Amino acid sequence: MRTCLRSLAAVAAVLGATLARADPPSATSTSPASQEQSAANAASTADPRLVFSGQGSWLSEDHGGGGGSVTWLRNFGAGDVLGLGAEYQTIANSHWTLGNFNGSLAAGQGALKSILYAEAHEGRGDTAGSPFHYNVVAGGLINSPSSWFTWQLEYRYIDIQPSHGNLPKLALSFRLGTPLLASVAYAQSFGGNLGTKLGTARLDYVGKRFNWLIGAAYGPVSPAVLNIIGQQVAAARTLKEGFIGAGKTLGRADWQLVADYQDLEGFKRTTLTLNCTWHLSGH
Repeated sequence: MRTCLRSLAAVAAVLGATLARADPPSATSTSPASQEQSAANAASTADPRLVFSGQGSWLSEDHGGGGGSVTWLRNFGAGDVLGLGAEYQTIANSHWTLGNFNGSLAAGQGALKSILYAEAHEGRGDTAGSPFHYNVVAGGLINSPSSWFTWQLEYRYIDIQPSHGNLPKLALSFRLGTPLLASVAYAQSFGGNLGTKLGTARLDYVGKRFNWLIGAAYGPVSPAVLNIIGQQVAAARTLKEGFIGAGKTLGRADWQLVADYQDLEGFKRTTLTLNCTWHLSGH
């Protein structure tokens, strides 16, 4: 039973990290939601680029893991983005390989625009010799009714065996002057067994050559565990998370380092992620 609960905690920690950062942590992220500003700056420039990401994780009880990904991104006008990539991750006795797709379409001019986006992460993995399927798809709308306010509505379907369910999210962003952006988000699952009610807050500074971010998330991310006769074996667990990062542009490359700390009621995970966006055209 202890091994089962430890495996559950590991899965919940990984899932919690995914849910907490449904908003990408930086403009170097591969999700279309994070491309709004870079797409506006690129205007009609194609700006093809490769995004490389590598990470290492350290868990409670001397377990750990890591992984990496590579994604090709291309702009088609201001806000129209297409991305294709591959990813491999391992943690404790689990590992998985994914193919990633994302795309977005923009309508409007300048900062006052709407962006429709979609993404999919499809693959397979293995936990202690038991194979599992990994399927996460999402779609949403980002709208900027004014130059200082943006709202985002997203629907995400998660099926990472044995966890599955629907996760809608509402996010609000407020521009505090030209370089600062404050955001809050809330996601609550329904259907399936995700058991998630997660709130996130973050602050971003985006300059021409330097950027940083800081944020936190809090809320339950794992359901209560029941045995075959309906008795509760393990209570639902609450995630406490904090993350901080900084980035800088050097030549053609945008570099960013992000540190993330999670505490799932005693099960702890620390992750360091290094992202590099290489602009192929040199713009």
